[in-house]
Amino acid sequence: MPDAVLVLSSHSPLPEELGDLLREEGASGIWEVSLTEWRAYFAAEDRDLPSHCAALFPDVHATWRHEETVDWAARYQASLRPLCVGRRFVILPSPDLQNPWPGRLPIRLVPGMAFGTGEHFTTSSCLEALESLAPIRGPVLDVGCGSGILSAGSLLLGAPRAVACDVDRDACRVAADTARANGLAYRVVAGSADAVAGRFSVVVANILAETLVEILPALNDRLALDGCLIGSGIMHEKGDAVLQRAQQLELRLKARRTDGNWWTFLWRREQQANP
Repeated sequence: MPDAVLVLSSHSPLPEELGDLLREEGASGIWEVSLTEWRAYFAAEDRDLPSHCAALFPDVHATWRHEETVDWAARYQASLRPLCVGRRFVILPSPDLQNPWPGRLPIRLVPGMAFGTGEHFTTSSCLEALESLAPIRGPVLDVGCGSGILSAGSLLLGAPRAVACDVDRDACRVAADTARANGLAYRVVAGSADAVAGRFSVVVANILAETLVEILPALNDRLALDGCLIGSGIMHEKGDAVLQRAQQLELRLKARRTDGNWWTFLWRREQQANP
């Protein structure tokens, strides 16, 4: 039986929030053809979904088409390739791939639905921000850990301990698989920053801007004195709101990275941490 395929396009990069909506509506898979074109696969056509997408995302054009069922496993295997990130990392999107750059630190990923493969700017820029802090001499908290790629990267950069947390239990499972695939030991917690105790030298949160603004106080509470907070997943037009909230918490901005569509910020906590 052919797949019902919702083809989505826009003049600007399609937002992650749209992907969340498609998954909530029952998409079995989303193929990101490019930054401005996606294909979402459904068991059956929902005639109201294109107009629903357009109402929430006015720049997005969505139309249905029917195609033969996709062999996702074959498509994934055909797309596998090592990816250099930053100055020190290489992402291997399968545990079976060999590292073609022995001078780089390999992070092996296990195929799964969790966000964080290193290809998206928000993930790669978080790894680069972690690189800027190397060697990392204190514990790291990875909030909204997705695949666990940032927890793995922090340990490879010298962190003595890492804790990965996510409100999505499937993401927690994939993050645990990533730890095993790399021979690393980090704790995986189901929940957000408030589900984790203790202080951390580095907190990294690659999540949506609205969620980041909401939980910034909790992230700040997890930071040790002189600790660093990396925030990403921030669409360009929402950067000012995030910066304003961080300023209210007296976090000092140390660096910012952008590709023109997304922001990644690095702050330092220079005020006395609460006991």
